[in-house]
Amino acid sequence: MKDEISQIEQRVKRYWYSDGIGELTGGGVFLLLGLYFTAQQYFGDESLAGSLLQTAFIVILIGALFLGRKLINFLKARVTYPRTGYVEYRQSGRNAILMRVLSAVVAMIVAGAAILITRRIDAIDSTVALTGILVGVILVVNQGWSSRMGRFYFLSAASFVLGGVLSVSGLPRGYNLGLFYALMAIAFAVSGGLTLKHYLRENELPLETGNE
Repeated sequence: MKDEISQIEQRVKRYWYSDGIGELTGGGVFLLLGLYFTAQQYFGDESLAGSLLQTAFIVILIGALFLGRKLINFLKARVTYPRTGYVEYRQSGRNAILMRVLSAVVAMIVAGAAILITRRIDAIDSTVALTGILVGVILVVNQGWSSRMGRFYFLSAASFVLGGVLSVSGLPRGYNLGLFYALMAIAFAVSGGLTLKHYLRENELPLETGNE
């Protein structure tokens, strides 16, 4: 019985990611972060614009995530649900908390290990290296393992590679982070765009029949 419930949950999660809308929206959030860090590096920490950007970071991030979620629901209501229906799996409170705790523990372990390693290597940008590792781990834990969709493992691998390559690029930290998020935004856009194209081709909108 437990295995059957687990399989149902996995199918629902796969359905949630079947249209690529989440990745397209996530790519938009990454692009915004890329522009933010690039602007912060360009203006500098000592300037008025740089100070305002630092102060507004949490607001910008939370606002982007909130609007992104709203946009996903808006697009799914107009693109996905009319074609293949509305499906939702509600996790029990205990299961949801356990998943969040597991994700947080894994992220903290990886972050701690990465910090210890990067502190011993002065020739790399530890911030972008750590960012690449954390984004990659989150993609594996939250999307890859839960949905068993291969494209999230490729996106995770891209995050690891980009973080590693940019960590030795020699660019200033803000430009490094901006470039990392911009390239990840492109990867998400390509993945989401191809997925959405396949979804629309396989699931045409039903024709409405009017009353004669």
